Amino acid sequence: MISKEWVRSTVEKRINAIYGLKNPSPDEVDRMVDRQFSRCPAFQFPGYKPVHPLFGCRQGRAQLKDHYKMFYQCVEMLEFNKQFIVVDGFSASAHYQAKIKLKESASVYDFELIGLVDVDTEERVRDLKLYFDNSTFLKAVNNRNGDFTDVRSVMPRPAFDLNFKMNAAEVISELYDYFDAIRAGKGSLEGLYTKWADDAEISFKSNTDVVPFAGRFSGKEGVRKWFATLVTGWSLATLNFTKIYTEGNTADFAMDEQHYFTNPDGSRRFLSCYIVQSWTVDDARRVRYFQSNHDSSWIENTLLMTQIYRDYYGYR
Repeated sequence: MISKEWVRSTVEKRINAIYGLKNPSPDEVDRMVDRQFSRCPAFQFPGYKPVHPLFGCRQGRAQLKDHYKMFYQCVEMLEFNKQFIVVDGFSASAHYQAKIKLKESASVYDFELIGLVDVDTEERVRDLKLYFDNSTFLKAVNNRNGDFTDVRSVMPRPAFDLNFKMNAAEVISELYDYFDAIRAGKGSLEGLYTKWADDAEISFKSNTDVVPFAGRFSGKEGVRKWFATLVTGWSLATLNFTKIYTEGNTADFAMDEQHYFTNPDGSRRFLSCYIVQSWTVDDARRVRYFQSNHDSSWIENTLLMTQIYRDYYGYR
């Protein structure tokens, strides 16, 4: 019988092998992909490919070999450290801290990421989807000799507690349900705020120079400020949940989130992006920590209404 610890150790071993290479040759990359990935894997590096060639979704070993050769040509791995791994069934949500050097710009980017991983019975990765702040990644790509960091919480994230007595995903599912009730006129933001702990913290990973609701927000007043900033100019179209990972006091919800942004003339522009919303809850069924990891470069393209954004959605 496959156990949670088998899944956890297998995911950690494979992720470390994939991102633990040091300036590998093309042949070394080919061997890595053959050893670490299943016969026909699926893969996602967050972002829209015309924004950066590393971005986008790929399938099959041949495409992954091309991606990782390009990745290691662009990137030198300086640090890659596990934070914790949430195991749910045969899948896992792996939380890591990474530090990379962009070879062309000589800039360094220190960031957190989440990898959603499925493994097969041969202990190989059959599906890997990465989520991190790719807009700040682009800052490191496009600016020379800089040091860049994604948004981090003020206080340390509450520890991953495998002995937590409740189902964290059920607690957060109720929170999403209440948010839907607010949208339907059957709830209030004040009621929503009661579901957050007094020392709650929000970490929204995006470019704080462009996105007004990016950054860190602490305590009940921080939660109020974040929601107030978020709903100004933005309206939610739908949350399309695709997978939920939960273990202990932590729940990670993967989704395709769709919004409208209200233009100055009253018209609306559309945004759809991949997101993992990561939650930690306490014994009183309240939110202690919320972190959003998403295609932040696409949020930035939406706000700036770049030509890439216009072309993608057919705006003229």
